Amino acid sequence: MDVRIIVETTFENGTTKTRRLGRLSRPFRSTQPEGFGLLLEDAKSVLWQLQQAILLDQIEEVSEASRVCPDCNKVRTIHDYRSRVLDTLFGRFRVKVPRIRRCACNAKSEVTLGGPLSPLARFFPDRSTPELQRLQAELGARHSFREAARIMEIFLPCAKQANTSVRNRLGKIAKEIGDSEYAEPVVSSAEKNATPMTVFLDGAHIRCRPEYQKRHLDVVVGKIESAQMSRRFGLVQQAAQSPSRQVRQDLQDTGWDGESPVTVISDGEPALPNLVRYAVGGPVRHILDWWHISMRVKHVENAVRGLLQTKSFSGIPVLFERPAERLRWYLWHGKVRVGTTSLQWLMTDCERLCKDDPEVRDAATRVQARCRELYTYLANNMDSLTDYGRRYRNGLPISSSRAESCVDDIGNTRMGKRRRMRWSPKGAHHVAIVRAAVLDGRLTSTYHRAAA
Repeated sequence: MDVRIIVETTFENGTTKTRRLGRLSRPFRSTQPEGFGLLLEDAKSVLWQLQQAILLDQIEEVSEASRVCPDCNKVRTIHDYRSRVLDTLFGRFRVKVPRIRRCACNAKSEVTLGGPLSPLARFFPDRSTPELQRLQAELGARHSFREAARIMEIFLPCAKQANTSVRNRLGKIAKEIGDSEYAEPVVSSAEKNATPMTVFLDGAHIRCRPEYQKRHLDVVVGKIESAQMSRRFGLVQQAAQSPSRQVRQDLQDTGWDGESPVTVISDGEPALPNLVRYAVGGPVRHILDWWHISMRVKHVENAVRGLLQTKSFSGIPVLFERPAERLRWYLWHGKVRVGTTSLQWLMTDCERLCKDDPEVRDAATRVQARCRELYTYLANNMDSLTDYGRRYRNGLPISSSRAESCVDDIGNTRMGKRRRMRWSPKGAHHVAIVRAAVLDGRLTSTYHRAAA
């Protein structure tokens, strides 16, 4: 069996051009299981030839249309031909592109005359197609730069890829997202529905490159949720030009109108809610994450249980069991003052046991340390505590679990310590931005919208 591939191109002026791309041979008597259908190497070869045919015809058509002056409709002369290299997803091609002289009618206007015009300069300022740049950025956000280059070389007839090219293209796409060129169009406040926003924040620690004289970098990740949509984001404050501006842009793209209330849920790190306060330009409601409170209460309960299980314990068990058991209920229902008072009584009762047997004294000291840790945590975040039970019954979020998942998706999966990578602040910032856009599907959707 012989297969011939022929491409027929019909231009807008009605002319037709036919190209023979190639020929595939599949002899019947010598066919092996690997010879059925189209092989990967055959597909890459066919795609390369098909891309070349379409690209050359498009350049020819665009060059002919560009010769017509848009002001006087006269045909402009060709100055010369220049050789250009275009990098596409299906191959790298060297093409001849004409440079067109400017029309004499421009001399009558106030526009300063310049050199010859290149028709492809407007379409490909970087000598590469947007689809190639987007795929390099997306694979670079999902895998290591070397692995992304290897994957593209295996499955696509593109030119040989370098990890530095993938890294640089990802940085370029990240800057465009930061400048809102790839972001969703901002809708005017009159078209938005004023809905409350909830921002879940957390931080991830990644290894820093040694020349920055820091062991770790802090990557701020989070998720913005409204009644209509949600959006992930990530940034490194040391590398971002304006972290508050980036968060504000994410809020606006999610539907924030500048006046709706904003609620922040975090683990108590003061820098995280302050970032949203600067972005909003006003006060926000900060709620302390319930999971972090619950875990500290669990530590107190375990320490009290260990104290009661000591052999020489001489106190009254109910004086230690009841405060530890009721402490979670007090904090869940917003009775913070009662809960902190029970913590103080528990520490006072443990103080009396410090004169007993050394084993009891050590166990009582552990209970005091856990109670003091919880008391300090609650005192530092007193304004951020609320009635968690009421919020839970009303279907409102009480935990920063959404941000915890963003830490895994954005930080640990791509830049985690187990991957044995070290990052610069700028590189980590670019990867966090692009990976958040890839996970939300914003990078792909905006590219298709721009192509349409």
